[in-house]
Amino acid sequence: MYSCTSANSGAATRMGASSPRCADYPEFITQNAQVRRLLAQADRVAGFPATVLLTGESGTGKEVLARRLHGRSPRRRASFVRLNCASLPEGVLESELFGHEKGAFTGAVRQRLGRFELADRGTLFLDEIGAADMRVQLRLLRVLQEREFERVGGVETLRVDVRIIAATNVDLRDEIRKGTFREDLFYRLNVVPLKLPPLRQRKGDIPLLIEYFIRRLAAQNGCKIRGLDAAALNHFLAYPWPGNVRQLENALERMVLLASDSLLREEDVPEEIVHWKDEEEPDLSQRDFREARNSFERHFLCEALHRHRGVISQVAEDVGLSRKSLYAKLEHLDIDYQYYRT
Repeated sequence: MYSCTSANSGAATRMGASSPRCADYPEFITQNAQVRRLLAQADRVAGFPATVLLTGESGTGKEVLARRLHGRSPRRRASFVRLNCASLPEGVLESELFGHEKGAFTGAVRQRLGRFELADRGTLFLDEIGAADMRVQLRLLRVLQEREFERVGGVETLRVDVRIIAATNVDLRDEIRKGTFREDLFYRLNVVPLKLPPLRQRKGDIPLLIEYFIRRLAAQNGCKIRGLDAAALNHFLAYPWPGNVRQLENALERMVLLASDSLLREEDVPEEIVHWKDEEEPDLSQRDFREARNSFERHFLCEALHRHRGVISQVAEDVGLSRKSLYAKLEHLDIDYQYYRT
């Protein structure tokens, strides 16, 4: 996914020779033309204060790109502040973003600064922006328009100079049609849209990523691992990587920690990577209607489980079932959703 140096000077791309020092931002490892164009676009807008909306599946490197934008901007010596909007219980996100005054609500025993104040003169990265509730969306719209806000429970209007980078793994236009995301906020966020491709669309980068991650993981864990054999690499190249680069890194970490040899072999590759075709490709030949339907449903749900890494609430929303119905369907088809959690 990224490194401070190119993994292979002849193949991996390190964009921009006159950029800030390496410690300021992470680098992508890629030889993919689409990603190289994306990085070039990001580098062109990095020096401007315009809001950027990063889209793409989970694990494709949206935060890495956000840090790169910050590291190549005039704000690089100020704070890069990150907040995952989906990681907080309902009602907490507003306080996290805008801060609160003492006594603003039960448990507010002291004044607290929000992420906007902490990111003043720097960059605020709002991950999974689609999870923000409508009240927070309205307040975000005001900040984007006027660069001012009040803390929760406060009356003093505060002004900030913050560059906002938002990210989402859902289609916000679909959320607008559902009535769960404000259209005016979308257009305020979507000034510079950058979409990261999934790993399955840049498979030529997989050997470069493997080389980088093995080298880094081996150094971190004191292991002497020198690479992957051809049979193991073939499995990595054939697999669709629903969890993208993050899943690739996790799989390699597991292999490095459990390896009994200095070369990672086919027998070290996780089962879900070796046998994924058995679960994802339905065979509809010589079956009656019920068997064909079960095969299709199994294929359909396994793909969704791969895509959302076994998170039932996300799978249920994606496929249009209640969680109760989804659990029943998984039990009927004998699908272990825990298997897909990576």
